[in-house]
Amino acid sequence: MRFELYLESGPQRRKTWVYVPGMPGCSTVAATSGVAVEMARTAILERIDFLRRHGETLPDPEPIELVVADHIIERKVLGFGQLSFPSDRQPMTPAEATSHLRWAAWSREELVAAAQAQILPLAEKPATGGRSAGAILSHVAEAEWSYVSSTLGTVPGRSAIAAAIAQSAKAPWAALAAERAALMTRLRAMTPAELAIVVERGEGKPPRSARRMLRRLLEHEWEHTLELRSRLSR
Repeated sequence: MRFELYLESGPQRRKTWVYVPGMPGCSTVAATSGVAVEMARTAILERIDFLRRHGETLPDPEPIELVVADHIIERKVLGFGQLSFPSDRQPMTPAEATSHLRWAAWSREELVAAAQAQILPLAEKPATGGRSAGAILSHVAEAEWSYVSSTLGTVPGRSAIAAAIAQSAKAPWAALAAERAALMTRLRAMTPAELAIVVERGEGKPPRSARRMLRRLLEHEWEHTLELRSRLSR
């Protein structure tokens, strides 16, 4: 199976991010471009395993062919999804949107499971550095709300839900469920016109489209699910 890779490298900690738009939600990062490309194979297999774990029927991807479609070098800020890909400008069908939202529901289940499995209290930062697990959950919720609002327009209730998540740092599960339910209600109501719209924002800025919005939502949540899981093995 052939997968196109899009690489983003730069001076910030000398890292390279790899995005795999053909496998929505799949991305990885490493210290060098060579290692990042090597890790992409594992990231793709992990993503396929995630989908199969929840009942998706997928063909055997082997042999996997990795093709570097583009490599952006020396961006000032890495890992914030600033890249856009040709597929981001393709309209989505209602069936594709339904699949992406189903994957988002499974992704949220695994994010919450990883957070609930943490040894440290949710509000406590790990000794090795980085955000607390509670802060990661709040960050994921804020980010996906931004993805949706910037693409489809303001979704009412953001401030109240963000405050509820922040105020329930020890047990944010109900607030997180309310946040996701509000967004899913809006996303399930997307019209064919909204699924097809592409808003160009000028040179250097990614377009706004339903496909890009859902890709980023899935990528970002998966990234932080893996981050939380990595802490369980330390």
